[in-house]
Amino acid sequence: MLLTGDIERASEALLVEHSALDLRSDVLLVPHHGSKTSSSAEFLAAVEPALAVVPAGYRNRFGHPNADVLERYAALRTQVLRTDRDGAITVRLGVSGVGATLERERGRRYWHPRG
Repeated sequence: MLLTGDIERASEALLVEHSALDLRSDVLLVPHHGSKTSSSAEFLAAVEPALAVVPAGYRNRFGHPNADVLERYAALRTQVLRTDRDGAITVRLGVSGVGATLERERGRRYWHPRG
């Protein structure tokens, strides 16, 4: 799992330039909450995540995650989970693979929409 924090395109480019072979990860914490200044195509090509977790607040004022960023993940066929939509996300890494539990699914309330 690659935990990126608030890095943006410039930091991603440095990582790709200096450590491209070490970036490959099954799970990616989406950089900078999925802002338009992150998740460059080159970075995502180096990481090749199967699962991406977007840490973004519900109805956040910045509009995270950005639609163009989500399209880049979709083009790679990366499964995207979002805290603004799915609630708390627990990721499990193990010999049998990667698993995720979504709090909004686990503790579904009648007012939570499906899908």
